[in-house]
Amino acid sequence: MHSNSGKRRALQSRAWLVILLNAFYSVADALCSVFVSVYFYVNSLDVTLVFQHYTTLYITTPIAFIAAGWYAKTRDRTHVFRIGLMLHVFYYALLLYLRTDAVRYVVPLGVFFGVTWGFFWAGNNIFQFDFSTGGKSREYFLGLISSVSNGAKMVAPFISGAIIRSSTTPERGYHLVFFLALMIYLAAVAVSFFIPHIRTHRPFRIRKALLPRKAQHDWRLIMLASASLAGSFHIFHFLLAILMYRHVANEAAVGGYVSFQGLVTVVTAFIVGKYAMPHLRSRFMFWGVVTLVVAGAVLSCKITVATMLVFALLRSISLPLFGIPHTAIRFEVMRRAVEEPSERIEYICAWEVPLAIGRIIMMSAVMLLYYYADDAGLRAAFFLLCCIRIVTYLLVQRVSFVHQPELADGDGFPVFHSDMGQTEP
Repeated sequence: MHSNSGKRRALQSRAWLVILLNAFYSVADALCSVFVSVYFYVNSLDVTLVFQHYTTLYITTPIAFIAAGWYAKTRDRTHVFRIGLMLHVFYYALLLYLRTDAVRYVVPLGVFFGVTWGFFWAGNNIFQFDFSTGGKSREYFLGLISSVSNGAKMVAPFISGAIIRSSTTPERGYHLVFFLALMIYLAAVAVSFFIPHIRTHRPFRIRKALLPRKAQHDWRLIMLASASLAGSFHIFHFLLAILMYRHVANEAAVGGYVSFQGLVTVVTAFIVGKYAMPHLRSRFMFWGVVTLVVAGAVLSCKITVATMLVFALLRSISLPLFGIPHTAIRFEVMRRAVEEPSERIEYICAWEVPLAIGRIIMMSAVMLLYYYADDAGLRAAFFLLCCIRIVTYLLVQRVSFVHQPELADGDGFPVFHSDMGQTEP
């Protein structure tokens, strides 16, 4: 008989430091990330430029991720995370320097931010692996860090929108928001110095993780699921912001819209983190898929402020319902696949490759649908991206200990990315 009443292992002090750093990152990211896409759109009135920026970002990220993983494995893991934070500072400094001319450099900026993402998320995932706890506390930690991160995001977008709206000019408001984010990233860099250096000099061998053998059946399934997961991994985030802006032409409303999603995700993530024990993972993921498909069906009918609100509500519920159990499963598969603990860095990096391929394919599909069918194409794209989550679910269901829960041992350390039940970066 399964029970969730057993005592969970207390979180280590370093796990709380990881949570604090994620909170810093989440505040800075929530202040400005959604408004970068709006900023590009406002200054160009061309959605395709925004598509180009993010497509370039998706292409560059896995390359930088693998390079960062190599450095973490052969040199120093702490440096990787700190470089990722510093690159965020430089990215927003570039936006401040270029101002309205930034739209002329969407592709180079996409490359730069892809490198930024690659180093930050490689370092962050490795930190969470090194300093988090395991056993019965895995889902608890997943739910807690998701709630804290989304809690930080819950207020920040609304504040950003209000700052932009109340400034003497929108341009001045955007620049102030980017500057505030830059300062918070610098504060996060300072906090990161409390993380001890983790110097290693081990060889970085990614081939086995990237091209798993037939015997690694579960890991092959997770890699395939990664490609399908990409459909709703990040694309929704900036598309919804642009669509909301096109309908209301009000940055404060866009900020409130993003904050609303954060609030819903916080509540849902807390509940899922508390009750999603290993034997319930499949059930939670199933309802996460159902909720997302219903959301896609609502928005496929007509894109209005009302339907976007309904979509945001349902999608924000779906994110942790599916994301938290999926992340726990992914890590347990990874833990079983490695021959020795340090190999997890290669597996963390390898997972990014099919994810990037999926992102590029999905983004290309969205671009084509929009190019040939305009808003009708976007509606079709939203529904398609939601339905692809069914494929992810069916693949994960074939993992040995998912369809046979008695095989799950619930041991190990959680590994996260930007979609582990949170609003995507």
